[in-house]
Amino acid sequence: MSHRKYAHTLGTLLFAAALTACSSSSPSPEGAPPAVQSPSGSSAAGASPAASPSPEAQLLTRKELASALLSLSDMPAGWSADTGGGSSTNKTFCDYKQPHQAKVTVSGNFQKGAGLAGSIAAVGLRQYASVDDAADAFDAMEQALKTCHKETFEGSVLNYSAMSVEKLGDRSLGVRIESGGSTLLQQFTLDGPTLINAGTGGMANVDADTTALLLRKQVERYEAAAAR
Repeated sequence: MSHRKYAHTLGTLLFAAALTACSSSSPSPEGAPPAVQSPSGSSAAGASPAASPSPEAQLLTRKELASALLSLSDMPAGWSADTGGGSSTNKTFCDYKQPHQAKVTVSGNFQKGAGLAGSIAAVGLRQYASVDDAADAFDAMEQALKTCHKETFEGSVLNYSAMSVEKLGDRSLGVRIESGGSTLLQQFTLDGPTLINAGTGGMANVDADTTALLLRKQVERYEAAAAR
């Protein structure tokens, strides 16, 4: 497989994985919205329960969410910013129906190495109109992954399997995505009105510990911004 074809395939798959929780939406106004209440009810089966309740969440502006994203300086040694990005998509796992659309979506992409030894990482924040909407979106994704184990996307066969994750935020889940020799590890955390994701992918260097570290750092940065 040529480096160009490999990078395109891996980048497309990781970008698709980062968007499986919800699609992007129109920009939100810059004014700070009011605080919202914490979610009620127990965690759905299959997701990791929270290690501790998340702080009282506040809806953030697009600028505030973007500032809460991990930056290059937050990455482990050897990574660089991937400014190539990807095409917009509304793809979900096995095209499950989303109960709500995120009001604000921001993401960041990084790369490390080249060729078969190359790796790609992505982080994202998807803020919904309310805590309940975010919880509904998490529930829908979790339920979809109970029956969605394989599909074809843009000519590539994607195989999904559940993955254990660290207990962060309100609830968390993980999914391992394999396709054409590439492996992607994607982790999601529900934190108040926001779905947080972190993922890494590659052919030879896919490390679950790195994915977990990125998710933990991203959750911490988001919670710090939401608590201000």
